[in-house]
Amino acid sequence: MRILYGICSWGLGHATRSLPVIRRLLKEDNKLTIISDGGAFLFLRKELNEWNDRIDFVKIPDYPIPVSESVGQFIAKSIVYWPLFMRRMQKGLMRVTKLLEKTSYKIIVSDGRYDIYSKRVPSFFISHQVRIMNPLRIRFLETGSEVFNLFFLKRFRLFLVPDYKYDDLSGDLSHNLRFIKDSKLRYVGVLSDFKKKNIKKDIDYLISLSGPEPQRTLLEKKIMNQIDSLKGRVVVTLGKTTEKKAEEKGKVRIYSIVNRNKREELMNRAKLIISRSGYSTIMDLAVIKTKSLMIPTPGQVEQEYLAEYHKNKNTAYSVIQDRLDLQNDTKLAKKTTGIKRKCNVDKSIENVLEIIYENA
Repeated sequence: MRILYGICSWGLGHATRSLPVIRRLLKEDNKLTIISDGGAFLFLRKELNEWNDRIDFVKIPDYPIPVSESVGQFIAKSIVYWPLFMRRMQKGLMRVTKLLEKTSYKIIVSDGRYDIYSKRVPSFFISHQVRIMNPLRIRFLETGSEVFNLFFLKRFRLFLVPDYKYDDLSGDLSHNLRFIKDSKLRYVGVLSDFKKKNIKKDIDYLISLSGPEPQRTLLEKKIMNQIDSLKGRVVVTLGKTTEKKAEEKGKVRIYSIVNRNKREELMNRAKLIISRSGYSTIMDLAVIKTKSLMIPTPGQVEQEYLAEYHKNKNTAYSVIQDRLDLQNDTKLAKKTTGIKRKCNVDKSIENVLEIIYENA
């Protein structure tokens, strides 16, 4: 069966959580065309290179990520952003339409990209963000975002939410909705490319940097200025996809980028993980069962909400970037419970495949 699979390129999170689904689809003798852009596109090509005879890769530019430093900026940028979003959407959809004219696809799956769908082909949307947050949690704006998603939901057979209906990880991003009915949603469970391993935890701190520039670099500088305050073994992954190097600086081991197997190993060996609060990272933490200090990307409202949500649940500790005190904040993070909820990724993948096969 030929399947078109679109993946949002806002960081690597959408790519990493889709990898186990993609691998399973390939193992079941399907042929895939994967659409993405930027670092996610390069990452996917590298991770899936053993399947090159079964995958076509197509680069289609994503719509830009809306990042704002303040409430005023959020409102001002939103006015400019939505027309740009719709223009980029239209261009992406035109490219998809041309692909469909050349090749017959049985199913379309889109992780976070609204422009990858067709009225003629059963299309499924993977998203944890059914409600789009705003900085002040202004109700009419969030209601508007839910209506916006409802508008696109009509183009997709179903929204697949990588979370649980109860004892959830995403909070109001995909729960307590007003207009979108449960019948249109399927809570499939967490999706992560990692597994918990029974190995010795001999890394005191794993610092995982990621996300858009310039904030990634700003956080790197802030952490490196304070890293000597941490006692014990420290490993840093810089999240630089364009470099490939590893170096030792005293007690600190630094990697520019690590592959999937190395990252899984490091996360399992770590006693505490310091990272952004992207939802894919939270799902990885839920699977690995490691405590964390979350530092949301400034201006990314979704990350700010998730960091606060898990801080309030005491499943993680969080701090805004400008107020980071590495020594004190890591002590507070160690007092949290971590995410205790049982997560079965294999079951989640089964849920995804069962839904798309049965509803195609």
